[in-house]
Amino acid sequence: MTEEIVQRPRRFRILIIGRANAGKTTILRALSGGEGEPSIYDQDGNNVRSVIPFMPHTYLLLLQRGEHNVEYSLIFPSSPGFIFHDSRGFESGAVEELELIREFIQKKATLGSMQTQLHAILYCLPCDGIRFMTAVDKEFFNGIDTGNVPVIAVFTKFDALDSIAFSALSEQGVPFEEAQRQAPEHAQAQFDQGLLPLIGQLAHPPRAVVYLRSKSSILDKR
Repeated sequence: MTEEIVQRPRRFRILIIGRANAGKTTILRALSGGEGEPSIYDQDGNNVRSVIPFMPHTYLLLLQRGEHNVEYSLIFPSSPGFIFHDSRGFESGAVEELELIREFIQKKATLGSMQTQLHAILYCLPCDGIRFMTAVDKEFFNGIDTGNVPVIAVFTKFDALDSIAFSALSEQGVPFEEAQRQAPEHAQAQFDQGLLPLIGQLAHPPRAVVYLRSKSSILDKR
């Protein structure tokens, strides 16, 4: 019997997308070990730092000026085995940016080389707003088929729901310390029962869901 040889990439390529202020930079820092500034390369392999000489903290400045380019590759010195691609935050009516993301995913997903293709997509959805999914978010999950590239929905700032759960428990007469202890579990149950089923109704739902509590920096995976 012939054994199938599984080709593994030398570097794991991840696309991080989502609306503005969704916690994408925080996740980048967490995944990369949080040390040092990344080297930034354009689509031709040129180091962006050499294009903008004598400029410290290039990546942070690019973020502040809104000059994200999804084609740029970010490689942190603490995690050389990962290549990150970071897009501009999706805003209401961000049709152009969404189309750029669609083209990038389709191009990278169909590359034949395991080394150059896209391996995973992290879609960040903050939980501290009025709506946990906007029209742009729904357009992505309903309108973009990522093929074999798995999409992982990362619900950031989940501790905002913990605070809501704590208030609800306190109003029910639960003592302070007990309400504080029960709040994370209560918030999780409310989310799983009320909101999580809606994700499964999307045309292209995520393969997995991750909850990120910013206060404790704990990732709870389901």
